[in-house]
Amino acid sequence: MPRVLLSGFEPFGDFATNPSWDALVYARDEGMFETGVRLALIPVTYQGAFEAFEKAVVEYEPHAAISFGVYGSAGESGSFREGKNIGDKPAKLYIEATARNRDGAKRADNSGRVQGAEEIVPGAPATLPATFPAELLQQSLQEGGYQAELSHDAGGYLCNHLFYRAAHLFGEGFAYGFVHVPAVDSMGGALSLESLAGAMAIMANTLARTLEDT
Repeated sequence: MPRVLLSGFEPFGDFATNPSWDALVYARDEGMFETGVRLALIPVTYQGAFEAFEKAVVEYEPHAAISFGVYGSAGESGSFREGKNIGDKPAKLYIEATARNRDGAKRADNSGRVQGAEEIVPGAPATLPATFPAELLQQSLQEGGYQAELSHDAGGYLCNHLFYRAAHLFGEGFAYGFVHVPAVDSMGGALSLESLAGAMAIMANTLARTLEDT
């Protein structure tokens, strides 16, 4: 059975919850995953985010992994994920196909640190591709009734930071990529936590089936 690592972020800013993690827990507890899955909670700090992901990889030795992060909340000025027009009730999932070697968000992390506009991994390529089947995941989501779009800019905050560092170290070792999910209805979004969990399960199960076919 393929082993799939799924990560989501802890709450940050003024929010007491983060659907990128809560929906993963919901999907696991409701038995939505068809394969061996390990969940990893990622701190919203530049110091700790990749360390937590790397620890989970070493412990679980996954065949594939997806990192999740939330990109917006209605009523919030701006977006957690810079550069996306989230509209009044965000519902779309963005499958990030390109990690970029630069920080630069103005938002502080949970430790109060603001990262300047600089390379994440000095001297490394400016961009790295996701190595999971992005188009197949998009298609699977759309067939499941979800709005899904490929993206090539994961912002300048912790989501892209983790995405790039993980892709740089692990992207050639196993299928890996990042997905931005919308805020849930309790935060002003259009999807329920159950519905978002279903979308995450579709992606994890689709990824596991591709591994079984290879």
